[in-house]
Amino acid sequence: MAPPRKGKKKKGGKLSGGYRSTVPWIVIALAALVVALLFFFRPGPKGKDSPIEARLLELAAERGVARSSVAVDDPIVKKGDAFVRTWRFEFGDRAARDGFVGDIEIEAAARHAKVVPPPDLGAEQIALLMDFGPEAFDLQLGIAEPKVAAVQPTPVPTRKPTATPRPQPAPGARGKLAILLDDAGQTDDLVPNAVALPVQVGVAVLPFLPRSAETANALNAAGHEVWLHLPMEPQNYPANNPGPGAVLVGMTTNELRTTVHSAINNVPHVVGVNNHMGSKATADLKTMTWIMQELSVRGMAFIDSRTTTRTVAEQAARAQGVPTNRRNVFLDNERKPEAIRRQLDEAVYRCRMDGEAIAIGHLDPVTVEVLAAELPGIAAKGADLVKPSDLVR
Repeated sequence: MAPPRKGKKKKGGKLSGGYRSTVPWIVIALAALVVALLFFFRPGPKGKDSPIEARLLELAAERGVARSSVAVDDPIVKKGDAFVRTWRFEFGDRAARDGFVGDIEIEAAARHAKVVPPPDLGAEQIALLMDFGPEAFDLQLGIAEPKVAAVQPTPVPTRKPTATPRPQPAPGARGKLAILLDDAGQTDDLVPNAVALPVQVGVAVLPFLPRSAETANALNAAGHEVWLHLPMEPQNYPANNPGPGAVLVGMTTNELRTTVHSAINNVPHVVGVNNHMGSKATADLKTMTWIMQELSVRGMAFIDSRTTTRTVAEQAARAQGVPTNRRNVFLDNERKPEAIRRQLDEAVYRCRMDGEAIAIGHLDPVTVEVLAAELPGIAAKGADLVKPSDLVR
C-alpha cells in the first residue's frame, strides 16, 4: 500500500496545497455564484397575505376573464430598480374593462402603490403600470373582438378564442340602488343642488367643519337622509390627514368613545355613519368594535366605504347588532362626466344582477350635475332608487 500523500509544510507546520485547502474555496465560490443568481433573477417582493399575481387574476375573473385567456410575459424584466412583468387581459366589453381599472386603482391604494399613467378609458387598448417600488406590473388591457380567419384549403371559418362574456341580468330584472354623497359640510354652495336631487339620495356630512350643522339641517328639512362621514385614520397618517374629529387606532377606549360621541352630536339628524378615509382604522377589529358599540346604543347604522380590502367593519358591526352594508361602486374616483356616467351604469348593472347595490360619490359639482341629469331616467334602466338606510340590515 502506498504511503499517505503528504502536503507541503509552511512555517509552523501547517499544510498547504492539496485538496484540504482547495475544496473550501471552491465551495465558497459556488455558493457566492448561486446567491448572485438568486439576487439578480428574484421576481421582487410579494404581499404577505396573498401574491399580487393571484389577486390580479381574482379581480380579472370577477370581470369575466378566464385564467386561460390571460397572457403573461416571461421572464421578468429588470427596469431600473424594479422587476417588471407584463400581463395581457382581454375583456368581453368596455364596461368590464373599465370596471377592472377601478378595481386595480382601489387595490393599488390599499397596497400603498400607484397606477401610472392615469388610464385613458376612451381607447380600445390601454396600458397601466402598477408600481410597487421594487416590483411593477405592466397591464395591457384590451377589449376582445372575435375575428374570422379563412383556413385553406377548407372554407370553414374559425373564430379566435375570446374572454368569457360578462354575465347579464335576466330580461326585466330590477334592483334597488342607494346613493350616498360624501364630504358635505365644508361649504354650503352645493347644498341647494343636493336638495334638488331625488329625495332618496343621502348625504354624508363631515363633523366640525364651518357648515356641518347648517348643511345637515337643510338636507333634513328637504327630506334627504343625513349620515355622519366619520373621519378615521388612514394607513399613511399623519401625511394624509382625515381632518378634525378623526378616530385614531392608538386612542384609549374613553378617547375613542368621546370622539365618536362628539362627532355624532356635531352633525344633527344623522341616521348612520360611514367612514371618511380609514384604511388603517377599518382594518383594526378592536377600534371598529368600540365604534360599533357606540352606534349600537344609539340605534344607528353603518355603511362601510371599503377604502381597504382588509376591512373588518361589517364583521364588527354585525357582532354588535348594528345594521350594516357595504359600498359596491365608487361613482367619481375620476371627476369627469363620462367617467361618472359609466360608474352609474355599473351601479345599475350591480343592482340588477344582485338585487341591490350601494354607490358612493362626493358632493362635487360634476357628480351632482351628472346625477341631476341621469337619475330621472334611472328607473327605466331597471334600478329603483331607495334611501341608504333601506339597504342596511
